[in-house]
Amino acid sequence: MDVKVILQDIKKLETDALVVGFYQDVRPLKGLAGELDWLLCGSLSDLILNNKLSGSLGEVALLASRGKVPAKKIFMIGLGPKKGSSASSLRNAARISASSAVGAGVMNMAVEYFYSPGVPHDAVVTALRDGLSEGARGNPLTVLLLAPDAATHERISAWVKA
Repeated sequence: MDVKVILQDIKKLETDALVVGFYQDVRPLKGLAGELDWLLCGSLSDLILNNKLSGSLGEVALLASRGKVPAKKIFMIGLGPKKGSSASSLRNAARISASSAVGAGVMNMAVEYFYSPGVPHDAVVTALRDGLSEGARGNPLTVLLLAPDAATHERISAWVKA
């Protein structure tokens, strides 16, 4: 598995799939989930309001991008409650992300950096890298880890290479 940290607009990503996480107890949607909801005219919020998605840990929804982003497949990954977020829960979400993508025939994907305020960046990176590797199960997978800003990009790039 090859992991590279990038700082790029999701509307310009050339990848098979986009993986976006969302917390069970954070509404309205924030981060890339919020941006994606905006691009998809509130359809993610509609899924939540109609109790089709909750954000519980391990929940996965596969959506079509409808041409709003270059990736044809969008995976929404539940991260559970934000307050209970840990390196272990982030690792689990990353494992499920990779497993779901590989199961759908994806060979390269962009994954949102699942930031958790109570978990140090090095522990988040390790959890994501380990979880993605476990989920890929030895299948060839290229992962673009999407940093939310330049400072985070610099902070996590060195840990991904380690």
